[in-house]
Amino acid sequence: MRGPALCPEPDGLAEQVWEGSRARFLSAVVGPHFEQVCREWVAHFAAPETFGGMPIDVLYGTVADPAARASHEVDVVVRGAVGQDNGVLLSLGEAKWDQVMGEKHLERLRHIKELLTGRGIDTSAVRLSCYSGAGFTGGLRNAQARGEVVLVDLRRLYAAE
Repeated sequence: MRGPALCPEPDGLAEQVWEGSRARFLSAVVGPHFEQVCREWVAHFAAPETFGGMPIDVLYGTVADPAARASHEVDVVVRGAVGQDNGVLLSLGEAKWDQVMGEKHLERLRHIKELLTGRGIDTSAVRLSCYSGAGFTGGLRNAQARGEVVLVDLRRLYAAE
């Protein structure tokens, strides 16, 4: 036997509230959590050959772009060891939970890499990476086949490959 509802819901109100809040929830809660899951995967599960070295620090950060009077957030920044060298910048990555990622994401990462190179940071070992909960376009998959980007989807994240 069910008791009376303490707070009866008017028909459709919950759906209206969710539709009005969904985008903000995804960007403010789910997105940052997915970014952290991606960083944890790199730090604890990614094979060293994925980024060309053993990850030591996996962080996030921003890169200033003075010419555009903007700054760019980088969701996954990997520093690691390659041979005897420690602190080598291994990867710059972007993570999107609810977006199919495409070539524009790769172009953005290339631009960030160029900004860092222009500041005298050694980016010769950097592998650009895209992490997505929704998948990748065919063009981005082609870029992966050419060795231009590392793609990490949910299967790869949760299979710990």
